[in-house]
Amino acid sequence: MGESGKNTGVPYERLVQGIFQAIHDQDEVNNLTVERDKTLQGKISTHQIDVYWQFEKGGITYETIVQARDWQNAVKQGDLFHFKCILDDLPGQPRGVFVTRTGYQQGAKHFAAAQGIILYELDELPKPPGLVITTLGWGRYYVQLRSFKIQPKDPDEKPIEELALGLSFTACEPRFANLHFQADTAPGSTDQRSVMLAPRQLLEMILYDPNQAPISNMETVVREECAIIRDADLKSKHVERVFTTDTFLGPELTEAGFIKIKSVSFDVEVEQKFRPAHFALTKFAQLVLRDISSDKTRLFLAPKETS
Repeated sequence: MGESGKNTGVPYERLVQGIFQAIHDQDEVNNLTVERDKTLQGKISTHQIDVYWQFEKGGITYETIVQARDWQNAVKQGDLFHFKCILDDLPGQPRGVFVTRTGYQQGAKHFAAAQGIILYELDELPKPPGLVITTLGWGRYYVQLRSFKIQPKDPDEKPIEELALGLSFTACEPRFANLHFQADTAPGSTDQRSVMLAPRQLLEMILYDPNQAPISNMETVVREECAIIRDADLKSKHVERVFTTDTFLGPELTEAGFIKIKSVSFDVEVEQKFRPAHFALTKFAQLVLRDISSDKTRLFLAPKETS
């Protein structure tokens, strides 16, 4: 097939052949033939087939023609039309499967669905995206050591094996709500005013001593409480911090001079995001095969090409 992004050929075809071999091994179908670069005689002409897959299931023999295209651009409708012409020329009405790294244009997807051609994307498993943690968040790493093994096609050969170290990561991000300051009222007074302020950055919420000198801010208070939550591995907590020394809010917050406060309270919910371990393998390629019609994926290992 013609395409501006040149088909790099053999390595990708070998990967595709290995994937369909692995599918057979998992699904336990019988009388399997998985061949690469096979020539088939059609009713009008001969055709070079990237991967030819033949198997028997339930007493019925199935043939599948697989085209593997390692192109730089998305597959077009015309490419699938050409593939359909090959399928129509071959006797026995084999099933058609098209595999590429770079996806399909919308017209190609519609054409494949109408003609019963199965579309796949096959590429190496991408590294998981990084997780962002704010200055008040924290994370936990977990070390995993795994053994990866593949049995070669020749049963007399020893399995290919590799040990790899991976790190999974959980990002913990605290979310805050219901911030209230409790005013420190005169002895014997029944006034229990709760000081509620407009939303501000925690660093802007300055705490003062009786001499109106800054002694701390709410970010420091929150950091200390987050350390307790982190060490106790809590998912949520209602915090009430009682000040043991005379503490005041300033007029930049109260708009009414300095107000003495005896405590502050707030709720904390810890949002957790998990990133699975990524194993950097030297002997194997980690591959993901995605069915375009269902968006379902399957993960595979394949030996890396050496040439």
